[in-house]
Amino acid sequence: MSTIPPLPADNLDFAWDRPETEATLRARLQSATGTEWLRTAAWLMREARVEEVWRYLTLQEVADRFPELSPLLGRRQPVWEHLLRAARELGRI
Repeated sequence: MSTIPPLPADNLDFAWDRPETEATLRARLQSATGTEWLRTAAWLMREARVEEVWRYLTLQEVADRFPELSPLLGRRQPVWEHLLRAARELGRI
């Protein structure tokens, strides 16, 4: 029987299924390219609250990469479409 190691004490609340701290997520987003960045950003956008996403991604990053991110967002896709539409209407992007 294998034992599952405990999550770090400073594990992110929305990372319920994996060890992920603020430092490891920032490092992953900074060093990742292409598909790896898209998968990490989409996971963040699916699992975290919207206000938490802005701690790691900028509105411009999300807007610029949204065509690629969109298919990876699952049921959260309409939320992000609405937010980006509102941001455009308000002149934020």
